[in-house]
Amino acid sequence: MTNEYIGVLDSGVGGLSILSELYKIMPDKNYIYVGDTKNLPYGTKTPAEIYSFTKDILNYFLKNNVKNVVIACNTTSAVAYDKLKKEFENRLRIFPLIQSIASSAIEGLKDNDTIALLATRATVNSKKYEQEINKINPKIKVISIDCTGFVEIVENRLYSCDKSIELIKSKLDIAKNNNAKRVILGCTHYPYLVDIFKKILNVEYFNPATSLAKKVKKEINFIGNGEIKFYSTINPDEFKKSAKMFFDIKDDVELISF
Repeated sequence: MTNEYIGVLDSGVGGLSILSELYKIMPDKNYIYVGDTKNLPYGTKTPAEIYSFTKDILNYFLKNNVKNVVIACNTTSAVAYDKLKKEFENRLRIFPLIQSIASSAIEGLKDNDTIALLATRATVNSKKYEQEINKINPKIKVISIDCTGFVEIVENRLYSCDKSIELIKSKLDIAKNNNAKRVILGCTHYPYLVDIFKKILNVEYFNPATSLAKKVKKEINFIGNGEIKFYSTINPDEFKKSAKMFFDIKDDVELISF
């Protein structure tokens, strides 16, 4: 047994959908989760800003016996992973979300099928999903939909607000009008909204969390004691309230600053 930790990071509570899957299949591991709620949402930030935020978190992980990091954030995987990998490759093993699950996202689809990506503006603009999917099958058509506003719906628990439903419908109508066979939940906040999505558009929704967790499990061998530490960079009590749908946090969420 060891006191080594797996570091999991996101801009807020969204990455808990990843942590939930990790803990489900690896309950014996130790985890440190950092939700950078102070800088949320990452999707409207510049690549330089996202890199800076994430670099601070990775340096914190290094000081706390983390050797493996799961980037539970599509936006960070899209715009900052390549640079982070170069800087930290000799000190941390990093599992990026998009690059790790692209093949699973299109499994079972045929040539010329359309897949819709719901994602933040930064992820959409990066075209990282298209690039990774087209490496595997260039005949799959990817429709990327900027879903700015979805993260705030989740973080502020505005699920039943008329404006929220109207915004969600306007985005899913794009997928519907393009005859999408499958919809990728391209932000870890979006699984919180799946029940609403299904009422508006009844198609298959792909949650990357399960595929990423399985990939991580294959690579990590240490045995811990199932300890999980939670941190947020602002309003830890609000973080805990918003987290309940995917992770019932028993202990306090600690405030952390960089």
